Amino acid sequence: MNSLNQMFIYLVKLGILSSAKVGLQYQGPEVDAMKAIAHAHAQHSLKLFETALWDFKAQLEEDPIVHRHLSSPYDTLLEQNLYRLIESFSRVKIAHIVELIELPVEHVEKKLS
Repeated sequence: MNSLNQMFIYLVKLGILSSAKVGLQYQGPEVDAMKAIAHAHAQHSLKLFETALWDFKAQLEEDPIVHRHLSSPYDTLLEQNLYRLIESFSRVKIAHIVELIELPVEHVEKKLS
């Protein structure tokens, strides 16, 4: 993994890439992938995050270091979204949460257990 990818990963984690014009002089699928991840993180959207992972699979999932670093922001987004959904209810069914968050039942059950 080159140092540019590492820099973008840390900028995504810090939330800097989505708010600044960092990386505008750089182009390519790796930079586009990191921008998509930063946008999803800034929007607190698991759906956008998963779309970015799917659209840029070669750049994000096939590189083991990048993939490992992206698991932490994904888990954080998942926890935040689940907490935001659950806190408004006194009792809730897993099936209802799965519908609201639009993720597979296994993901939600694993995270809640």
